[in-house]
Amino acid sequence: MIDSDMGNDTTANNTLRKKELGELALRNAEQMAFPSTEWEANTLAEVLALPRVTVRRAPEEQLLAAGMLPYDCHVNCFAQAANDPDRMSRHVCGWLIYGSDLILHSVVETRGHWHCLTPQLVQAPSQFQFIPDSFIEWLETSDGVRHAFRGGVRLPRGLRKYPEHHLRMRDELHDLIASGMSAFDAREMVDVTLGAELRKMEPI
Repeated sequence: MIDSDMGNDTTANNTLRKKELGELALRNAEQMAFPSTEWEANTLAEVLALPRVTVRRAPEEQLLAAGMLPYDCHVNCFAQAANDPDRMSRHVCGWLIYGSDLILHSVVETRGHWHCLTPQLVQAPSQFQFIPDSFIEWLETSDGVRHAFRGGVRLPRGLRKYPEHHLRMRDELHDLIASGMSAFDAREMVDVTLGAELRKMEPI
């Protein structure tokens, strides 16, 4: 016999998770849908010429138990480097290779091993390709917050091989939500249509 309270808790957790995933999808779509520029194309080419490393990601439950924050990689790695009593952890900022995009990301390097400390809300590979970028620097802006810059330019969420596709995905997501669809369901719909198209394009 299934406890009714347990069933209610499971339903509530699933509803909350869908809400979080929908909000995350909307936020990511907004952050990746910015006008294309010559600077982005040139920077993408420069970064792709840099060496790559393989980064390993610990299980989500292990990272959460250690106090790491989901989708807050820069904070996680700053904290790890600052609080490592042996001073062996080095915070490295660079680019996670994700299909045809490069996503701004932070990892930690310890004794030649590369680790991702950031839990994911959805299942993610246990390892991935990463491009360390020594040209990235963290500067405090007028809002009192430190942001990532490269060559004097504040960095966006990512560098895109097909920027126009991200604009279409953002617009479609907004249209579906405006029609009454939840952000989670809209995310699922866009993923099986425009998302599938993007995954068929030549990756990085």
